[in-house]
Amino acid sequence: MYSLLRGIRVLEVALLAPDALGQHLADLGAEVIKVEEPPNGDYVRLVGYQHLGGLSLMHLRWNRGKKSLLLNLKAPEGRDVFLELARRSQVVIDGLRAGAVDRFGIGYEAVRAVNPKIVYCSLSGLGQSGPYRDLATHGLTYDAMTGLAPPVIAADGYPRIPDGTIGVGTQLAPLYAAMGVLAALVRSVQSGQGQHIDVAQADAAFAWRAGTVETVMNRLPGDDSVSMAPSVRYQYYGTKDGRYIIFMASERKFWKKFCEVVDRIDLYEKKPGAEVGEHARGDEELRRELARIFETRTQREWVQIFVDENVPGGPVHENADFVHDPHFQSRGNILEQDHPQAGRVTMASTPIKLPGETFEAGPAPSPGEHTDEVLASVLGYVAEAIAGLKERGVI
Repeated sequence: MYSLLRGIRVLEVALLAPDALGQHLADLGAEVIKVEEPPNGDYVRLVGYQHLGGLSLMHLRWNRGKKSLLLNLKAPEGRDVFLELARRSQVVIDGLRAGAVDRFGIGYEAVRAVNPKIVYCSLSGLGQSGPYRDLATHGLTYDAMTGLAPPVIAADGYPRIPDGTIGVGTQLAPLYAAMGVLAALVRSVQSGQGQHIDVAQADAAFAWRAGTVETVMNRLPGDDSVSMAPSVRYQYYGTKDGRYIIFMASERKFWKKFCEVVDRIDLYEKKPGAEVGEHARGDEELRRELARIFETRTQREWVQIFVDENVPGGPVHENADFVHDPHFQSRGNILEQDHPQAGRVTMASTPIKLPGETFEAGPAPSPGEHTDEVLASVLGYVAEAIAGLKERGVI
């Protein structure tokens, strides 16, 4: 993994999508110790529709590079072990339902009492306050709440979840949380002051809809989802090989350049448009002309012309074709990894690139894989003490 957070120890108590916060920190080099409930740990290993070797792809991605410690937090000794670890850590992640950690005796106040500098991040579905605080939810709830996944009425008259939903709230919230954790770490180092951070997946989905929110709250006409279908100079076009490009010459200088490149300066002279922000909306005559032009070359040929001639645009990929795009391939966006149970795993790496460093990540752990190692190396427990904890069902 990267070296930016080398020396930072993170304790994570999380289930399902909040695991991604620890993933982002582990990707940057933090030592992330995933504290899991005995005997089976986080059930993210079992959920979802895609599995390798019996393990969910979500687990293989979200828990990569972490250490697993099986610890019974319902037992007083388990709580004490956790607080000992928190005393020697810089970050604690609470990725459970609001209030759960307090019932275990490992909430922010309990941890702060043993480590005033701790950065404690609570990442949940609906946050630590509000009328829905105790509402049980899963990932699509947050997109549904914010209009990102409106119901589709099927032929039988029943509402269905729309195809193509991506779980914006569950993916975006860990990124906001990581930003908050890193900012709080800076202050902790500078001033010795810890921080409790509250991030909700629903709030992240809400923030994603900022354009709509601001339009509605400021009583402006329309919303941020104005259709792009009538646009002509900012639009998809088919290519000679049956694929597509997106053409984006909405500035006059780029429109003129394109017309010169394809030897159709007459199009520019007839319809130069505004200096900036010109989409030629509704100009179907121009759309037909452009469609005929773009059908004369392949997608790859057009992209190369865009690069060479400084014309805004790019390839449009359908489904998962983008994974084979030479640009993404060259940028190191694919991580290949050998997992002891899942075998050879190919997954997305990280969009963060560090010159001089190559991104790698250890495999997602099995439940309790690092229990003995963590207790011995971090807390200095001897074999006899570890064996005693096992006998008493603490680990």
